[in-house]
Amino acid sequence: MTLPPAGEPHDDLLRRAALPADGLGDLRATPRGVLWLAADPETGRRRLWQWHDRLEDGRPQPLSPEHLDIASRVNGYGGGALACLDEHAIFVEADSQDLHRQPLSGGEASPWWSRHDSRYGGLTPDPRRRRLLAVEESGQGRDARQRLVALDGRRRRVLDAGADFYGAPALSPCGTRLAWVEWDLGDMPWQRSRLRQARLDAQGTLHDLALWDAGAAITQPRFTAANELIVLSDHGGWWQPYRVTGPAESLDIQRLGTRQADHASTPWQLGECQHLWPTADQGVIMAFEVGAARILVTDGEGREHAPILRDAGRLVGLAHADGWLYAITQGARHAARLSRVNLTTHAEETLFALPTPEHPPLPRRLQATVADGERVPAFLYGPGPASSRPPPLIVRVHGGPTSACYPVFDPLVHYWTQHGFAVADINPRGSANAGRAYRERLAGEWGRIDVEDVIALTRSLVARGLADPARLFVRGQSAGGFTVLNLLATTCLFRAGASLYGVTDAPHLATRTHRFECGYLDWLLGDAHTQRACSPIHRLDAFATPVIFFQGNRDTVVVPEQTLAMAEALRRRGVPARVMLFEDEGHGIRQPHNRCRLIAAEMQFFLEQGDGRG
Repeated sequence: MTLPPAGEPHDDLLRRAALPADGLGDLRATPRGVLWLAADPETGRRRLWQWHDRLEDGRPQPLSPEHLDIASRVNGYGGGALACLDEHAIFVEADSQDLHRQPLSGGEASPWWSRHDSRYGGLTPDPRRRRLLAVEESGQGRDARQRLVALDGRRRRVLDAGADFYGAPALSPCGTRLAWVEWDLGDMPWQRSRLRQARLDAQGTLHDLALWDAGAAITQPRFTAANELIVLSDHGGWWQPYRVTGPAESLDIQRLGTRQADHASTPWQLGECQHLWPTADQGVIMAFEVGAARILVTDGEGREHAPILRDAGRLVGLAHADGWLYAITQGARHAARLSRVNLTTHAEETLFALPTPEHPPLPRRLQATVADGERVPAFLYGPGPASSRPPPLIVRVHGGPTSACYPVFDPLVHYWTQHGFAVADINPRGSANAGRAYRERLAGEWGRIDVEDVIALTRSLVARGLADPARLFVRGQSAGGFTVLNLLATTCLFRAGASLYGVTDAPHLATRTHRFECGYLDWLLGDAHTQRACSPIHRLDAFATPVIFFQGNRDTVVVPEQTLAMAEALRRRGVPARVMLFEDEGHGIRQPHNRCRLIAAEMQFFLEQGDGRG
């Protein structure tokens, strides 16, 4: 391949490619300013940052110590690792899962709560009672158990137990009503979950518990400024907002707005916030349109007034305080950034942003037609250097598989396009953000229709002269790695593939993976016989394409044995298979120096295979 060399592991372009485009999260707003977590570009550790308009130089500042990494481990994916209480931020330290208290005025963080073998997420302040509400998970593996608890730094009270899983609790502004989502084993929270709500007395004890089971997925309960409960439910085919009122024995459910679109992304993490109701007659909601998020100001009934933050393509989180809306977004022309919007004038201001190059690659929306005329969406990024011939192509398959890719800036895509590659991000059937029916297309079909979709997209790009048929590559992470390996066992279309901590042996994984996803494979693939038939490690006779594997040694979601056994089995059959194992990584290669090594090795592997070497 006549492409520029991948460069040394420490060149500037490579270092920038290793930075996370989505490295901001857990947004919180108070009268004392706005708080969030940001990944440190040198270490990858997530630190607590603060901004308020009284800072001397007007610049955000880090609050938490450099050596602490802040993250929840609940369900393996965490979320909601930060809350504000009594002029302090309280956060979850990643390794120990102990809670620390950090003064908002500065100073040292100090231990606040610890319980043996317990993990915490979905932190929610209860200022009236000077305590935190949280999802607590104790135990390991299949024996783990969850409950809803209240913590005051000295004591712990169990508020509710009995469900297999709990979503982040929501507390009304008056402090007298609590709502949460729960679900049981066999379901994922985007398949079926229940809304629970209760009245709280002055001591914080729950009374008058009410249940709403819509037979679908309910997510993100939020209270309005007038103490009304609004949730997102997809029992009508889309995650849409509903107002929930009335006594426990006869709840009244009223849909707000008329837009038929998902107003939430799949709830892989706790504490996500993609709709808010800051005043009695005003709401802020997100709606997906052609795969991109739109942020809209509405009235109290959900009727849309005006779009805001128009350059956003993905909404990570919302918060509000003192007449300001705060939002973490990503867009086609910008990496993750924190903005604020005046809720009266809609004037916008950027407060903090991750670096973005001057001319980022911009996505081109396209679709591929598959069986029965169904259409599968994707985003195509053209190569930076001009060329008279079609460029080599990298097709990227997202994880999940019930997740999604977005038309937003990614420094890794920029790196590839600067090296002459076109990049295609695909949302195969089963992906999120396109309604319940599209998401559920994957039921019992994983490893088949996702493979069909990638092949159809790739052939379409070749037929349109947008990709060189002799230089096609595919890569995917986690569930996307499963798709990649099944692709390579189905077609010789690609010159090489990359599996990043990908599933290789579904029946084996079903016995080893963590509790959160232990029933997921049954829905995706069916019984043990089907799981075996669709597992790449049981399709070795069909492999001829070289593969490179990347795996974290501390991964509890897709355990390392999956990767190591697959690579060794391919080598025994004479198929080139390389493995890069990262001793200090879990499910995802997060540390910048490790990401540099991964990106450089993957690029070199593709270059070699594209040249016919290897």
